Amino acid sequence: MVHFAFFKEIFYGIGSFFEWSFQILPPIGIVANCILSLVVLGLLIFWCLKIISYGKEDKREVDYREPHNFLD
Repeated sequence: MVHFAFFKEIFYGIGSFFEWSFQILPPIGIVANCILSLVVLGLLIFWCLKIISYGKEDKREVDYREPHNFLD
């Protein structure tokens, strides 16, 4: 038979840990929001610049009358 009191202690212990760890979030809340916003904005700018640079690469003339090597 499974002792459910053991599971109760585990879940209450996890709940107490999260309750304790979330107490530090309000003081650092605005700083964490700013840092996360800057990281997301930086990654978005990086991604947009990469997309723009892909259009500028490899502008070669293609003669569609010639057979193509699709591995090229």
